[in-house]
Amino acid sequence: MLAESASASQTNKQDHAMSQTPDMLMADVERRMMRLCRSPSGVLQNSVHHHMKSGGSRVRARMALDAALSLKLSHQQAVAIATACELLHNASLIHDDLQDRDATRRGQPAVWAEYGSEVAICAGDLLLSGAYAALGAVGESAADLITIMHERVAATIHGQSEDLDGAKRVQLSLEDYETIAANKSGPLLSLPLELALRLARREDHVITAQRAIKSFALGYQMLDDLDDAFADEQAGEINAVNILASAGAKNPERDILNRARSHLDNAAYIAQTLPAAMPQIIKGYIDALMLRTRTPQELPA
Repeated sequence: MLAESASASQTNKQDHAMSQTPDMLMADVERRMMRLCRSPSGVLQNSVHHHMKSGGSRVRARMALDAALSLKLSHQQAVAIATACELLHNASLIHDDLQDRDATRRGQPAVWAEYGSEVAICAGDLLLSGAYAALGAVGESAADLITIMHERVAATIHGQSEDLDGAKRVQLSLEDYETIAANKSGPLLSLPLELALRLARREDHVITAQRAIKSFALGYQMLDDLDDAFADEQAGEINAVNILASAGAKNPERDILNRARSHLDNAAYIAQTLPAAMPQIIKGYIDALMLRTRTPQELPA
């Protein structure tokens, strides 16, 4: 009888979680992130607060919440994987800004520019550590998910290393660029879906999710490159538009826009066989991304 009551209580908890919207759960994610990244060091705490309160779309957290809700995971599981994925992403941003010497992030000074390089390294490390702690809340599956998360983080670090090395090379092909961009951005973008699928015991769909998000990541990065072409050229950073321009393309902006759209269309196509509402979730992110994109008529002739 006691076991039945406990089981009923857990079911009620999960039913309650499913009745919440991603926006409602996002508030719990924000609180959890800040709680995991508390520090007795005032400077370090201020630097983390400075970065986390600067905004950002929280795409990875929202993707995790959307996937978790569609797969009927519990409130606790949804918040745990969303928190982990978002902390990982923000840790990478802090370290990226330092490595690239980008002085601003989201319209304000980057952590390293405001607090110094040493503090930025510590702040990024603290967020990274917090991400692993966040997964401890998923229960008995935590060990397996932590191992998977490490593998995706390691792949991202490898991709970042390729990116830094590629920026020093005299000539990169667009194929080289796509390999580097997919390795750098894909693993942490697919992680929210992968963690949700594994918690839902739908491991058979993980490879499909990875393939879909790889295409999504390439389209996402190329659209960013359209906006950042001049700044990246000045900073000596890899940019798809500048690669095509160096190769003699007559209209590199238009070519990259068309290639980005092709990647996004491919992502939506691949995602069609994913379970529950996941195809619609990915399509929704693609549609939102395209709304912010210039049309061919708006690009230089």
